[in-house]
Amino acid sequence: MKTTILVLAAVLACSTAAFAQDDPFNVPLECMKKYNFKEFVVGAWCFHNYLGTDYTEQYAKNMEAANFSVVLETAYMVPFYEKTKVKVLVSTMVDDKLHERDVWGEKRTHPVEVGLDIPYVQEKYGKSPAVVGYHVGSKYGKHPLPAKLAAKVKEVEDLKAGMMPYVAFIWDVPAHVKAGITIMSDECFGRIKHDGFGYDNKGWAHEKRAGYCKHLEFGRKVSNEANFAFWPMIPAVGVSKGRGEEEQGNAHGASEIRFQALAPVAYGAQGVMWFGVSTARKSWQPDGTSYKAAAEVNAMLKNAIGPRVLGHRSIGVYATNQETPVKGKAPAGSLPCGEGKLIEKMDEAALAGVLVKEADFKSGANTPHYVMLVNCQTDVLTDEAKLAPRDLKVTFGPMVQGVEIIEPDGKITKGARQVSVNLRPGDGRLLKLIMAPAAAAAK
Repeated sequence: MKTTILVLAAVLACSTAAFAQDDPFNVPLECMKKYNFKEFVVGAWCFHNYLGTDYTEQYAKNMEAANFSVVLETAYMVPFYEKTKVKVLVSTMVDDKLHERDVWGEKRTHPVEVGLDIPYVQEKYGKSPAVVGYHVGSKYGKHPLPAKLAAKVKEVEDLKAGMMPYVAFIWDVPAHVKAGITIMSDECFGRIKHDGFGYDNKGWAHEKRAGYCKHLEFGRKVSNEANFAFWPMIPAVGVSKGRGEEEQGNAHGASEIRFQALAPVAYGAQGVMWFGVSTARKSWQPDGTSYKAAAEVNAMLKNAIGPRVLGHRSIGVYATNQETPVKGKAPAGSLPCGEGKLIEKMDEAALAGVLVKEADFKSGANTPHYVMLVNCQTDVLTDEAKLAPRDLKVTFGPMVQGVEIIEPDGKITKGARQVSVNLRPGDGRLLKLIMAPAAAAAK
């Protein structure tokens, strides 16, 4: 264990190995190769409105237009998604007549202990090419996992080659490993203002970002240690006055949407799951602020960033003090910049995750391949107009000859080891590192 820590520290401080110039796209982690997920997942937990009027083909089309690739949905919606490119993780928490009753109703049963008969749903909907797995459980918190969970996981995997059993919210890591679960899809949002963006989206911006990054750091470490693929659950909504009714002054701004989608990549995410997407909320209707911001950043993840970072692990995240709107410290668990390190200097309110190929991670080589750079300046919808794009400056150590900046459209811009990237609030870019030959780095 001590050797591993020393090797990792050495790599983060002064890596000199050059990496192969070939960049294969869409190569998933080994733990994911048995499933039908060969791409970076841009997912959503879909919450429909409470009168059932949005259980429609148009809803499915809107999810496709917002560049979602996977949705967690009631089986009733499967036929509509067949007409799109969006794939479905069928929720077994409720029956296919969900549209006839309240989605939040107290009659909703625990999916593993009392839930739906999966073979029944498989017979009725599972033959659809849109279905790629089943949501078999969630919200176990710190309680022991239900005894039937491992059996349910195997039941789903035995239905059809590549079918995924999706379990959300992980605390008991050894039990999840024993049950055969390979996804780390934990709640990365808080229910109070200081613990992420969450349901209460008030409070200082730097406090929310720090809380959010605390959750992401937990997910990064657990995923690396337990060989999980990290799919963090990120909040789609701010606080509500009532069911489906948003307090618009507290809705997530575009900068917050961007940050919540891109920061996970720095922490090694292989996908993201937006929690609580509903067209009953004004900001998530096609002309709404959250919908439009998500559609844009989702496209960036699907087309430019995701194909490259798939199959990578994050070995640490450099971060600087969070300056806007008031002075705040760097997120807990982050790495400080400094002389002799991979990143010597970086502007304030920024983070940069170091990504390595899985093979290098397993071998202990940990050769830096990419860095995910994110502008941490964010604010709520009503105040974010005060923030302007900025040139975010990063100075890499002498072991880096230069970088290739992956633009949102996938095009590449060349940069030196001292690079400046123009970023909107909450925005980010993936940087491919061009490492110096060992001899040159040793000088």
